[in-house]
Amino acid sequence: MMKKLSGLIGVIIIICILFSETTVFAGNEADDKITIRILHYYGDTDTDASARFLKEILKNDFPKAFPNVELVQEVYDNQTYKSKIRVLMASDELPDIMFGYGAGFSEPFVKAGKLLALDDYLEDSYFDHMNMEMQENFIFDKHLYGICFTYWTGVLYCNKELFDQAGVKIPDTYEELIEVSRRFRKAGIEPVACGMLNKWHGQQWINNFTIQLGGASLYNDMAKGKQSLDNHILAQAAQLTSDLVSADVFCSNMYQLASSEAEEMFLNGDAAMIYIGSWYTSAAEERLGDKLEVAKMPAVPGARESGDYHGGAINGWMVSSETKYPETAANIAAWLGYELSCCQPQNATFNLDKGDERAEISAADQKILDLYSDKTKGGVAWDTLMWPDKAEIWLNTCSQLFEGKLNGQEFAKFLGSHIDQEGYH
Repeated sequence: MMKKLSGLIGVIIIICILFSETTVFAGNEADDKITIRILHYYGDTDTDASARFLKEILKNDFPKAFPNVELVQEVYDNQTYKSKIRVLMASDELPDIMFGYGAGFSEPFVKAGKLLALDDYLEDSYFDHMNMEMQENFIFDKHLYGICFTYWTGVLYCNKELFDQAGVKIPDTYEELIEVSRRFRKAGIEPVACGMLNKWHGQQWINNFTIQLGGASLYNDMAKGKQSLDNHILAQAAQLTSDLVSADVFCSNMYQLASSEAEEMFLNGDAAMIYIGSWYTSAAEERLGDKLEVAKMPAVPGARESGDYHGGAINGWMVSSETKYPETAANIAAWLGYELSCCQPQNATFNLDKGDERAEISAADQKILDLYSDKTKGGVAWDTLMWPDKAEIWLNTCSQLFEGKLNGQEFAKFLGSHIDQEGYH
């Protein structure tokens, strides 16, 4: 009898160990086969590291981690996704799990009661792994409504071969950027790839210049409605960007290019530079190899000396408050969050356990870490930091600036009068 009992206890211990290694929650409804819908924008893109890793994880690891779950994916491109999720929020047809940007993008959904607060579904041990500073854009009223899995920094990607062809060096200052662009034009090379069909590609330049001139705190306050957008810092950042357009720094066909097409333009060696988030590194390094160089955005006139940077943590997984399976959906969201962070240790938002890293930090990634070793406070892109309706006005106004319909002062004044100052708090 004692022998049988000890054998049974051994089986129970093994089961408990296995369970503790695969779940981070108090409970799981997935004893029977269930279907979970997940919505995201990681489709066929090759330029976003998270998209690549997500495909691998869902194909190879998810079935083993959640054998009783049939995961049904709904995938869109980035721009369509942002519109689609707003429609689904309004029509009460949300999937169980969805990709989301935190901050102003998600706050209206939180206030409308559409998202599940995840605090009660996470074990203390899971919170211990989270870098909570990196989760701040998903915290509302002291509750966590999403799992942020990576952060990014703004990077100027450069093709060294094209720089050598034109006989120029990577620019350190705004004035040098204009000069090397002029030299590229003379050599028959497009200077900077930019896709303005999606508008957010151009916003990145204005955002970066605003942080350089005014710092991240002012930058974030403007996006959150705590500081008027009609101010000299934004006007100056916009004018500097407009002057780059006038100087033919950006590619000639930018108004006909989607962001993905501009990104391919750089990867194909058809433009010397592109400014984008560090999620682009793996694709750039793979395609360009030793031709790739990474740098900070050139310093603009009047730039502040600080560790403030363009970037931050904003990408995460959210769960619908109406899901039939809150424990399982929250479990999956948290599992995906940690696994994706393990795939990108250079930009992880978790304190990873030793040996959990799924990838090495590449030479380019290490260079970016070194470039931003002094980083203190970041500011993510305004189309995700602002509420969706304000973000739409913001992006449309950025497009008008690039098209030459507004100068810097007019840009700031228009935004000050058309975006009220009650953004997300």
